[in-house]
Amino acid sequence: MNRFFAIISALICAAAVSAQTPFSYKGTSLTSGEHCLYVNSTQKTKEKAYTFHTVNEALSFAQRYATDSLTSTAIYIEPSVYWIDDPDDKTNRVPYAGDAAPFGLKLKLNNVRMIGLSENPEDVVLACNRGQTQGADGNFTMLYIKGNNISAENLTFGNYCNVDLDYKLNPKLNRRKRNEAIVQAQLVICSGRNYTVNNCRFISRLNLCPFAGADDITFEKSYFECTDDALAGNALYKDCSFTFYSSKPFYTSGNKGTKFVNCDIYSKVSGTQYLTKVTSLVEMENCRWTSDDKNLKIEWSRKPDPRFACKTSGCTLNGNPLDIPTPTEALPFVLPAMPIAWQDLIIPGRWTMDAFKPIDTMQYSWKPEIAKPAWGYCEGEDGAEGSWGIVQIQKGARMMFTPKNETDNFTKQQCIVTLDPCKSAGQGFGSATGQYLDICLKFNTRTLSGYGIRFVRTPDKDHSVEAYLVEYMDGNVFRIGKRYDCQLFRAGCVVDMKIVGEDFTTTVSNTQHPEIPAMTLTEKVTPNTYGGFHLQHTGSTGASATVIKSIKLIP
Repeated sequence: MNRFFAIISALICAAAVSAQTPFSYKGTSLTSGEHCLYVNSTQKTKEKAYTFHTVNEALSFAQRYATDSLTSTAIYIEPSVYWIDDPDDKTNRVPYAGDAAPFGLKLKLNNVRMIGLSENPEDVVLACNRGQTQGADGNFTMLYIKGNNISAENLTFGNYCNVDLDYKLNPKLNRRKRNEAIVQAQLVICSGRNYTVNNCRFISRLNLCPFAGADDITFEKSYFECTDDALAGNALYKDCSFTFYSSKPFYTSGNKGTKFVNCDIYSKVSGTQYLTKVTSLVEMENCRWTSDDKNLKIEWSRKPDPRFACKTSGCTLNGNPLDIPTPTEALPFVLPAMPIAWQDLIIPGRWTMDAFKPIDTMQYSWKPEIAKPAWGYCEGEDGAEGSWGIVQIQKGARMMFTPKNETDNFTKQQCIVTLDPCKSAGQGFGSATGQYLDICLKFNTRTLSGYGIRFVRTPDKDHSVEAYLVEYMDGNVFRIGKRYDCQLFRAGCVVDMKIVGEDFTTTVSNTQHPEIPAMTLTEKVTPNTYGGFHLQHTGSTGASATVIKSIKLIP
């Protein structure tokens, strides 16, 4: 009887072994197993054989069963395009409760290696194609990984929201970008220690996020292409290459700093290429910069801080020696925003300075904070650096002026407003999530009725805003007339509005960009007797804010 059970057990074990999948990597024969998972898009998933049709299934399996913190689990992936998020699903992705962004896949992993079965990382692609307002509500991120000792090799991580997927091994898998306008479209955000990446590619544009958030990460022989706020801090980039499409690839280089060693960096920026938006520690050793702009300047940040000992060694720009000096003088003292007292009362002859959530923003989950001021007097950031004026310091900031004699019959009114938006590229606002600026005249501040112009960021524009005239009726806003593509909404913007009887004329120009033609919007409106003023900002603060330089009201 014991011999019978031994034979049966041996047969079962032999069947289990035969059910597993043989494959090879770099000339070594391997077989799928509990800690050796195999992914092949041409095969069906067989968990008992540790073989998977998709990367998602393999990663989910590793999360469920690779719990031994002392044993490494390898996931080997055959060449193909693996969509972490279904690109054909037309449902908008939204963040789950407690998440800051919508994720394609959230994972808790330790000691996991992801390995492409080709030494060309372009052959094995992990893909998604969603970004802020383009298939997602929020900064869509392909993967979130919480855990330690994670590595990746021979893989492309691509968010093809704003970049075409060109898959040379099988052009049938090519896919056009979702949209031309560049939005926040992210790859991998993580939390943990000891991350290593070798021979990988990271493809997106804004907020690239290649394993961003790791306490320490090393990238070797990898490629990155991105715009702003993109690269992982606390990182060592060794023998890597980069294409920078914008001037600040780091928001900050992390609390420990970032080092580039023997890297090739191609800047597509004209004028000045900065490394960080917020001054922080960066080192570059034996790096080669190239640029089509023969006069390109490279600097650490707009306001480099001598407390961070940034340094270069053996670097070149277009073949010439490159040394980026670190300043020795302390940064000038920066005054904090001087808050303007909250005033939500409507008083004839006075200004109302508060925050308000308009009816057409109710789908977005923010609300005014009545415990803090909505406006402050301070300096703008980025494109409005050096410009001082009234700036919103919370979302929904609103200001209104009520005429001293409200019952007067106002037959005409003119207002001239000068603005310095902080967004230097002309997109005006942080994202296309109901973020706009309305400027109104001939306005009743009690019923929220009158006429104005709206500047709004839309999903299909990243270097301009949409502008159109509006009518307010009891707090509801209606577009009147055409929509215009406006490239004038950046530092130096002047908005001149006039209503005489039924004639409503608005001219938008820019004193700092005379090369951009002014635009004039005209419409016939129903005359009213109001004489108030209204300005409503629903955009983000800080680097997405707008400096209100002056407001001139002419009865």
